[in-house]
Amino acid sequence: MSERRMQVIVARYTDPLEAQIAGGLLQAEGIAVHVGDTHTALANWEWRLAIGGVKLHVAAAQAERARDVLRRLDAGEFALPSEDDAASVSATPVDRESLSSRLAWIALVVLSLPVPWRRRRSGTGDTST
Repeated sequence: MSERRMQVIVARYTDPLEAQIAGGLLQAEGIAVHVGDTHTALANWEWRLAIGGVKLHVAAAQAERARDVLRRLDAGEFALPSEDDAASVSATPVDRESLSSRLAWIALVVLSLPVPWRRRRSGTGDTST
């Protein structure tokens, strides 16, 4: 197997969902990744530690870059801002509910009748489907 095609394990996770999130971040950073043993860990949760967890495999040439991205993930660099931080950025909350959506919800709850409704466009008073 050539040096270019060799795969190395850059991280192991006991939680398959956490491994998928980390794998998605690596893909978003342009690193080809294979998340191994996910299905086994989901189907047989008691085996997770025995099989070594869910593994992230990347090409040997991209391993150091992948480890750096994962270190940044663990440090919280990619964390979403808290609600307090988001409120300070946007002082005016966007109301996406419209009168028709509220009436449709009432019709669904009271009459058990689904009714089509329109949602406001983000940042405008217009309605759209």
